[in-house]
Amino acid sequence: MELEMQHGLQQKQNLSKKMLQSVHVLEMSMEETEDFLKEIIENNPMVDLDEDYLSRQKELKEQWQWEREHNYQIAGTYAGEDQQDEKDEAPYLITEDTLEDYLMMQLVPLCKGKYKKDVFYYLVKSLNRKGYLDVDLSDLAGELKLTTDELKEYIEILQACEPAGIAARNIEECLIIQIIRMCPEETIAIRIIKECIELFAKRRFSSIANMLGCTVEEVQSAADIIYSLNPKPANGFAEMENLQYVHPDVFVVWHDDKPEIMVNESASARMTINPYYLKILETEKISKETISYIKNKVEQVKWAVKCVDQRNSTLQQVASAIVEWQELFFRFGSGRVVPMRLADIAPKVDMHVSTVSRAIKNKYVQCDYGLFPLSYFFSKTIGEGEDTPDDVKENLRKIIEQENKKKPLSDQKIANMLVEKGFQISRRTVAKYRSELGILGTSERKED
Repeated sequence: MELEMQHGLQQKQNLSKKMLQSVHVLEMSMEETEDFLKEIIENNPMVDLDEDYLSRQKELKEQWQWEREHNYQIAGTYAGEDQQDEKDEAPYLITEDTLEDYLMMQLVPLCKGKYKKDVFYYLVKSLNRKGYLDVDLSDLAGELKLTTDELKEYIEILQACEPAGIAARNIEECLIIQIIRMCPEETIAIRIIKECIELFAKRRFSSIANMLGCTVEEVQSAADIIYSLNPKPANGFAEMENLQYVHPDVFVVWHDDKPEIMVNESASARMTINPYYLKILETEKISKETISYIKNKVEQVKWAVKCVDQRNSTLQQVASAIVEWQELFFRFGSGRVVPMRLADIAPKVDMHVSTVSRAIKNKYVQCDYGLFPLSYFFSKTIGEGEDTPDDVKENLRKIIEQENKKKPLSDQKIANMLVEKGFQISRRTVAKYRSELGILGTSERKED
């Protein structure tokens, strides 16, 4: 009786371990899944690894990296000649292009004449985190063995690149470069930056108008232009040390105007059991211990493959439901993500919310508009309603645009107005969203 109870307990413990492992595999990203299988391969002699696949992966990655370093081509994948079939297996960037890549892509074509690529590259590497070239030009000219005039010519070409304002010496020059490119006829905005920047920061528009000899309306119009500028042109670009490569877990492609969702199953496809050991089990010349060892190792492989297959099946169902819900985005691109919660997807796939949450964790989808984490499509709602932070921010922005500029609204009053519109929101959240939108506080918004 006691032996039976111990045997039953052991079975339950083994089952529990397997269930935990299954849940853990469901949460794995593509890279984590591959690492998980590699670890089994390295410690399990029953398994063979498709070496051709690994060799192909390594070759593609090395070629892609070489292309980036030597030709400054921007690409999410690299696929050489006769390798189109493998391009979906090449590594993807989960971050934006680096500023260095983006600028060199524009500058390299100009290096066929008198301009040297090495000089442009040196200048690009000299930019600070904001995208400014805040170094002594005479020292820089000496380092590059150029005259000051020659260096300025290079800098002018660099400043003509996108993003506008790049390679400026300071914030004033950065903003002026953008104004000249965007509104060549605009003079008031430039004068504000050069002559009245402190008054402008305090929104003393009447004082600025008197100082420049123009109307308050003209100052307001110039202010709208200035507010639309980017004082940190390097923002939005990844830093080289932060780049990381991922394989998409899901691909969305269109056939006959219908989306097709494909799960990347390359990891499990590489797992095979060495037939030699299966043949050994058929012989009678081996000990019971050896037979038990082989069977346990084979069972480990089969269970690992089963977990990965279950992960892929669950991911297929969840991703299909997400694409169906967010079809506008996958058809037309960003700006069309609609509110969606885990609780919306769970009943569609007949799964618990926690399972859906695990299925999208650390997973990425590749579509026509880029590479996105699946979590990107799930909105954080406000209160118990369907309103998202973007909905609240848009209403907040409209309220402030319509306020009396001489008597701007406090955050509390704005919160009250939003509550009247049906948004459950506090003053503190209003202040947070206002800050995220780049909108000044009450006193800073007040105009003369």
